[in-house]
Amino acid sequence: MTTDNSDRRVAARPSAARQRILDAADHLFYLDGVRAVGVDRIIGEAAVTRATFYRHFPSKETLVEAYLGARADRARAAVAALRAAMPDDPRAVLDAIARGLAEECAIDGFRGCEFINAAAEFADESAAARRMAVDQRRWVLDVTTDLLAELGRPRPRETAEALLLLRTGAYFATGLDRSPTAYALYLRMCDAVIDGHIEA
Repeated sequence: MTTDNSDRRVAARPSAARQRILDAADHLFYLDGVRAVGVDRIIGEAAVTRATFYRHFPSKETLVEAYLGARADRARAAVAALRAAMPDDPRAVLDAIARGLAEECAIDGFRGCEFINAAAEFADESAAARRMAVDQRRWVLDVTTDLLAELGRPRPRETAEALLLLRTGAYFATGLDRSPTAYALYLRMCDAVIDGHIEA
């Protein structure tokens, strides 16, 4: 039996409806939380039928995984682009990552880290949101460790852990406390830790 090549091309084409569902979930999950947003609300915002929704996402959990997966992919792509643009300057890459977080924290509507927020809603460690949050933090830790090692910093893993603690604190201070000075302090503290003025 032969398969029409045009059929394969149609099947491989990205679905506009699936993207609308993902866009709606990205907005609503981040704005109001994963548990607070029901499937019906996402269907309404995405302007799709219930059948279309479940054809692309058999359960809400699969949509949560896709939402966090897309956010993780964007973060990884952004860091890869920084490393490609500055392949011989790991310090500049670290600075750019820290500045990116600080700029994100200053945006209207910022509600903290999407991974921490999602993980906080699920106590079960086997829940997809919690597993993906752990994976994302491990990735941040690994990337930071690699960059610090390239800089020749002693104890790069410990220093990376200190920077991750600062990063987490900055997310909470701006997203929860609404501190207007937290991101500037975060940048100064990152410099001090990276340069060894504060021991990890």
